[in-house]
Amino acid sequence: MESKEDIVIVGAGIAGLATSLGLHRLGLRSLVVESSPCLRATGGAFTTWTDAWQALDALGVGDSLRRQHLRLRGSVLFSFFFN
Repeated sequence: MESKEDIVIVGAGIAGLATSLGLHRLGLRSLVVESSPCLRATGGAFTTWTDAWQALDALGVGDSLRRQHLRLRGSVLFSFFFN
């Protein structure tokens, strides 16, 4: 069985998956490829700024992600330089 995609997306992170969802809603077929051999339940953290939330809202997933999002109320930065 032959499959034809309009677009190939490299990387199944938040940007790749959001892009795929947006293209799907526009009627375009996409294929998402990822180099990692398995899904990971753990990983790093990222900061989601206002523009990112607006984009996620436009995709219709903002509210769902907000319910799972840990909102930070402040931060402290340290910088150590050793000579």
